[in-house]
Amino acid sequence: MVIQFLIGLADVLLSQSHNELSSISGILITLFSFPISLINSNLPFFAQEELYMLGIYWIINVIIQAIVVYVIILIIKKIRQSN
Repeated sequence: MVIQFLIGLADVLLSQSHNELSSISGILITLFSFPISLINSNLPFFAQEELYMLGIYWIINVIIQAIVVYVIILIIKKIRQSN
């Protein structure tokens, strides 16, 4: 969550200063918001909603990412055990 917050903050600051690095931070934001955008394409985790809804979207996004990483780790462990 901290990394996503920092990247979001960096994206806002870079966009406001018209820095060329904002294109890179924009790509990172798109990658981080991909899990929640699978639910609804208009729903990135940084959606412009009220603060409590922003927190809920952010938590849902992190939970989805954690589940995906956990499943990948389980698959890798099972592959290693079968060898």
